[in-house]
Amino acid sequence: MKRAGLPLLAIAAVALAAVWSANALWGGVAVDVVRIPEGGRMPRAVIDAAGVVHVIYFEGVMSGGELLHVARAPDAPDWTRPVRVNSQPRSAIGMGPMDGGQVARGPRGRLHVVWFQTNPNRIFYTRSRPDGDGFEPQRTLWQEAQGRLEAGPAVAADDAGGVFLFWHAGAGEDAERAVHALASHDGGDTFGAARRVSKAAEGACGCCNLAALAEPGGAVRVSYRSARGNVRRDQRLLTSGDAGRTFDDRSIHPWEIGACPVTTTTLSHGPDDTRVAWETDGQVYFAPVGRLDEPSSPAGEARFRRKNPVVAVNGRGDTLLAWGDGPGLRAGGTLHWRIFDDQGRPTRHHGNGPTVPSGSAPAAVVRPDDSFLLLF
Repeated sequence: MKRAGLPLLAIAAVALAAVWSANALWGGVAVDVVRIPEGGRMPRAVIDAAGVVHVIYFEGVMSGGELLHVARAPDAPDWTRPVRVNSQPRSAIGMGPMDGGQVARGPRGRLHVVWFQTNPNRIFYTRSRPDGDGFEPQRTLWQEAQGRLEAGPAVAADDAGGVFLFWHAGAGEDAERAVHALASHDGGDTFGAARRVSKAAEGACGCCNLAALAEPGGAVRVSYRSARGNVRRDQRLLTSGDAGRTFDDRSIHPWEIGACPVTTTTLSHGPDDTRVAWETDGQVYFAPVGRLDEPSSPAGEARFRRKNPVVAVNGRGDTLLAWGDGPGLRAGGTLHWRIFDDQGRPTRHHGNGPTVPSGSAPAAVVRPDDSFLLLF
């Protein structure tokens, strides 16, 4: 984005973001709200050891567009020039926040990116080049002529060279779907065979996304929505303690609804535990994975449905929960955020204001100084 010639609306948005940050700083926790490059949707973000924020986002029409990468150093005034991630043009789907690309950061700062395309169903993977100059040509890691692939895959990477891909697909009703996985133990050079990792009876909600995270201690976690009998659309958590070889599958939060609610979920690792965020019946929640029966949620009455929650935890245990409040499945809604303390109790520090673009959702990272960067 160029500084000169900004429209009045963009200038106002920048000013509002500055006010929110100042208000948060008074309470000792900084939250900076920043727009990704104009025209971008569905940001996914990671931050490296030097504090450089890397963002993957979607740009283009819903049926086929591009994934772009930008970065921003701690003292940089703006994003770097966008670089296309997908080597095959228009090979990414961008219907809504369950689509686009997902990114994870591996050893030596390499970025691992996954996304999908339909007709035929294909899951693509690429990683940044060792010197950081762009991305390798995309690879097709999974393809199926039959069945349905309606939400994007998730990716996680650990410090030992493990790269883990997850997605859900199936040929019949949602109750017949399953979460599948591919794993690499050499940093993405090679991947093993695809295999089912969710319980057979649980199914998977077709248009709900899934999120994955590899913890520093070696655990791999996946949050997904089930579809037991096409009625029980529970949020569930897959956990592996052996580098993705076997998984435990347990419920996070039940929800009886006879249709796909089109929801999203996120994960963030903190100093004491990983937090998982999800939506149930128009309310957003988060909880430590070790205390799933103690969820936290924002108080007050929402004007519309609260959806697309993103969670981030800093080194002090402060938790940022952000979401969109808006009508309709594709409406991004009004961006809201609130800080919770290390016990999951809401603090007085919160903000709202900008409109999330249609078909998009926010993203968040924690900076080295324990402040939060909220992207939309």
